[in-house]
Amino acid sequence: MKFTFKNTFSGRNFFILGIIFIILTLLSIYILSGLITQITEKTNSETQNRSVLKKQEVMAKELSHFLETKNELKRIVEMSNTKNLSDNLKVLSSIHANDSLVKNNWFQINNQKIEFTTSKNSENLETSIKDFIAKNGTQNEFNSIVEDHQNFFWRIYYKYVATNGTIIRYGYDIDLQSLQTYFSTVDQKVSNYAFVFDKKGTILYHPEIKLLKKNIFKITDMSAHDTTFTDIDSFSKKTALSEYLGLDIVRYTKRLNIKGTNWYLCVNFPKKVSTEDVDAVKKYASLIYFITTALLIVFFYLFTIFTRRTFKEKEILSQEKNKLLLENEKINKEKALIQLQQLKEQINPHFLFNSLNSLYMLIESNTGVARKFTLNLSKIYRYLINPPLNNIVTVQEELLFIEKYIFLQQTRFTEEFVFTITIEDESILAKKVPYLAFQIAVENAIKHNIASDENPLKITIAIKENVVIITNNLNEKQNFGKESKFGHKYLESIYNYYSKKDFKTFKKDGDFTCILPLIG
Repeated sequence: MKFTFKNTFSGRNFFILGIIFIILTLLSIYILSGLITQITEKTNSETQNRSVLKKQEVMAKELSHFLETKNELKRIVEMSNTKNLSDNLKVLSSIHANDSLVKNNWFQINNQKIEFTTSKNSENLETSIKDFIAKNGTQNEFNSIVEDHQNFFWRIYYKYVATNGTIIRYGYDIDLQSLQTYFSTVDQKVSNYAFVFDKKGTILYHPEIKLLKKNIFKITDMSAHDTTFTDIDSFSKKTALSEYLGLDIVRYTKRLNIKGTNWYLCVNFPKKVSTEDVDAVKKYASLIYFITTALLIVFFYLFTIFTRRTFKEKEILSQEKNKLLLENEKINKEKALIQLQQLKEQINPHFLFNSLNSLYMLIESNTGVARKFTLNLSKIYRYLINPPLNNIVTVQEELLFIEKYIFLQQTRFTEEFVFTITIEDESILAKKVPYLAFQIAVENAIKHNIASDENPLKITIAIKENVVIITNNLNEKQNFGKESKFGHKYLESIYNYYSKKDFKTFKKDGDFTCILPLIG
């Protein structure tokens, strides 16, 4: 029989081709479903691993913040003398006492009487603390689990020796039962639960409060072997019966990286939840075996390509749209906060009162200067309370404002400040800078440096082609206090918005320099 294209789709040949296509399709779907199942299982496993690491990070961070008292104690001791050391330690203790989780807060100077802050000074507690110091007093820092008939504590202890030889011992207890209540509000929506236990198996934290202080090795099938790891990133994984949920779980055990402890973290996932995606894949794959038709064979390949391409394009567009919306919302929020903070920071009552005092003195001594002083003060506050829409102004506007500001400062302190302004080219004045950029740089120089007739503060504003360079000599005030750097943060946010990366401040050769890139 002669074989032609027409005969290919007739009778028996079409049936054979249909059977072959169906077998190939079913075989392909079988293999594909197996691969999807493997990928789903792998994805679930990776998701669980990431969840374990995230849980470890959260738990370690929450517990580690109780160990940050060491640096605070050091700063208190270094800033104290023999007379006020006890009072300062009481203040530190009172601050820590505001944390509802802190119990039995105490300190001791040399071998004097133990001072308590948040606990009742009972004879049993004082005896317990003395015994604790006797056993661990030679260590600079130590923490352990302490329990009595009613309470269960994590005791944290530090010893610090001052430069004059004074020995300060500082300690406090974290109520693990209260800690359980605190952690119960964290990660409420996650499909897992976690607990913490020590090397002996004593449960230190568990979502089921009645399991605190029990031994995990006795109430579950866990053993000490499950806490033996080859390195810090290792973990064990096993299927077990939950002591909490009463159903099968997948249990991950990992060392909890907290300095000075030998604790472990268990993160538990219900097995049914862990495998439900895999089961769903198998179920729908089985259905596909029965509903697949020859029509699917013809159109499957083209349809898949088209669908994937369309989905990817929509997904990319959706991601870009969401990203733009989030960035726009962030910028608007930052802008609103910055403008609000500007008004709070810049409309400074102290500056206004000083200016009014100076004006009062001028009215009697120099009426002409007083008039000019009043006019400039009025223009300064009009400029301050009417910020521009986009937080940028021309160099000329900012220059006119800073000249008025400088006039007020030099009127009050005639010989203490020396200001110099140089302009490379008048056309540069049309370019733009962040609103109040000059004032921030000049005010920081005045605020952080000592100025006198013998050693005046010299501030130079040099307006160049692409930048404005503001420089002042350094004679920094001592013990000025922690600065907020709000002004520099504000300038950075404006420059970042306009994609300008050249804003910088630095100290060099006895000068402080602020470089402001020009915009536009």
